[in-house]
Amino acid sequence: MLRGNLSTRPFYNERLVNAAIGAVALVALLLTALNATRIVSLSRERAAVRARLASSRSETARLSGHVRTLQQGTDRAVLARLASAAHEANELIERRTFSWTTLFTRLEKTMPLDVRLLSVSPRVDKDTLSVSMTVVARSLDDVFTFIDALAATGAFYDIGPSEQTTNDDGTYTALVEASYLAARPAPPADSGAGSLSEARP
Repeated sequence: MLRGNLSTRPFYNERLVNAAIGAVALVALLLTALNATRIVSLSRERAAVRARLASSRSETARLSGHVRTLQQGTDRAVLARLASAAHEANELIERRTFSWTTLFTRLEKTMPLDVRLLSVSPRVDKDTLSVSMTVVARSLDDVFTFIDALAATGAFYDIGPSEQTTNDDGTYTALVEASYLAARPAPPADSGAGSLSEARP
C-alpha cells in the first residue's frame, strides 16, 4: 500500500519561526542602536579633541610670540646696557690715560709770544678726544700761527677757530677746537715759541 503526504501545505510550527525572526530582528535593532550610539559618542569625542588641539595650538602660538617679544626686548635692553657700560669704560680709560702735563707741554711749546691761553677743556666724543682752547691774541694772524704750530706737532688734527670776538683793547678772543692724539710723544722744543709764563697779550 502506497503511503505519502499529498497536502499542499506541509505542517510546520509557525510560532517558533516567528519567534526566531523576531529575536533576530531585535538583536539587529539592538546592534544598530548600539553602533549609532557609539558613532555619536566617537563623533563628540573627536570634535572635543579637535577643539582642544586647536586651543592648544593657539595658546602655543601666543606663548611663542610672547617669548619672542620678551627675548627681543631683553636683548635690546642688554645691548643698550652693554653699550652704555662700554662707553663709560672708554671714558674712564681716556681720563686715566689722559695726561694734562703732556698736553700743557705741547701747548707751551707751540704757543706764540703774542697769544695767551685762557682755558682748556678736553672731552671724549664718539671715541675721539677733542680739546677746546680759549686764547687771547693781538691779531688773528697770531691765532692762525698758533693753529699751524699745533698741526705741525702731529698730535692735533681738524684744528680750527669756531668763535672769534674783538675785545675793547683791540685784542681778539678765539675758541680753537682740535682733535687730540694723546698717545703720541710730546714734540721737541721750538726755539721760536715762547712759554705760557712769558706770554703776554
